[in-house]
Amino acid sequence: MLTRRTLLLSAAAASLAMLPFASFAAEAAAGEAALGSAALPPAGSWPVTFKDLAGRIVTLTQEPQRIIVANYIQNFMLVGGRDALKRVVGMTQDHWESTRMGEYQVFTTAYPELKSIPSIGGFHDDILNSEKIIALKPDAMIINRTQFAANTQRIEVFERAGIRVIVTDYHAMKLENHVLSTRIIGRMLGRDTVAEELCRKAIDGLKDVDTRVAKASAGKKAPKVYMELGSKGVGNYGNTYNSTILWGAMLARVGADSISANNREPYSAATREYVISQNPEIIIIGGSRWSGGASDQMQMGFTVDRKTAEKCLEAFMHRSLWQNLPAVKNRRFYAVDHGSLRSIIDWHMSAFIAKVCWPDGFADMDPEAGIVADYKHYLPDLDPAGTFTLALGN
Repeated sequence: MLTRRTLLLSAAAASLAMLPFASFAAEAAAGEAALGSAALPPAGSWPVTFKDLAGRIVTLTQEPQRIIVANYIQNFMLVGGRDALKRVVGMTQDHWESTRMGEYQVFTTAYPELKSIPSIGGFHDDILNSEKIIALKPDAMIINRTQFAANTQRIEVFERAGIRVIVTDYHAMKLENHVLSTRIIGRMLGRDTVAEELCRKAIDGLKDVDTRVAKASAGKKAPKVYMELGSKGVGNYGNTYNSTILWGAMLARVGADSISANNREPYSAATREYVISQNPEIIIIGGSRWSGGASDQMQMGFTVDRKTAEKCLEAFMHRSLWQNLPAVKNRRFYAVDHGSLRSIIDWHMSAFIAKVCWPDGFADMDPEAGIVADYKHYLPDLDPAGTFTLALGN
């Protein structure tokens, strides 16, 4: 169980996450202290008691054999591999294909058994089908923090039905959350060694990123950055993120001056007038493959070839009234795969964002190659071909 000192260290790590430059080192150090051997009892010991990512004390009497994965199926599989799917009796399938077309195609091609797993709700929302969940008789269910907040009464019903509900979190982009969530999944699947290996790569990788950022940024002004999700196409402005979530948190952690950092809402669209008035030096467009959306949306991720991604990004760069922005004039224009976030291996995306902001410190680092290598290593049946990071260059 977590001690009071451990909880204080976790709180300190959360606050340090908002500090530029030193944050990765602080998070890594706090993660080491807060999520060391005290976070979970030694591997193989049952019952196991721990605090989940909603701060709830959870006890598992034995390794669960029937699991519902209401979120983070990628992380579940990175830790558990193909065999872990034998334990999955339900998952959020609704709209997975339309929300992440490339990911869906690649995962279901490599693991066709995914298609036969019953759906218990929406892949990209917080709606859970209580009746179906209870009827599937799971031992445990993995959900995220927003699903937990939106289903308080249902959670009580699940618990009374003997379903252990476990809250995980990869959305806040906090190292300690990524690590604890991964260790919990590892324990549930009897894959502590693999989970620990993934966590160690993330901790060590972010330590390296922080060291490079500190050196490359010394005495320099932080670059002004605008990041936008390109799901609505060139003609409409998509969501941008404040410093508490996803790309916004990542920008804060590498010391960038994000023009959206202080937005009241975690994510919302900026106006064209505001973006132009801020005169960003760097622009990053997030992409994926969304069905039913704008034909000129930013395409990135699994199955997207580099020429297609470059064509999409060029179209964004030539948006109306953007020609005088420093980011456009200097072609400091980039794209990232939105689907690569919320994963224990998304530290590679942090490395790419750091490289975009402080290029002198990262000339020898290839984050995209790291992403592909991890998929090949942990999910060897999966074809990771696609485009995950992109720089237009000069």
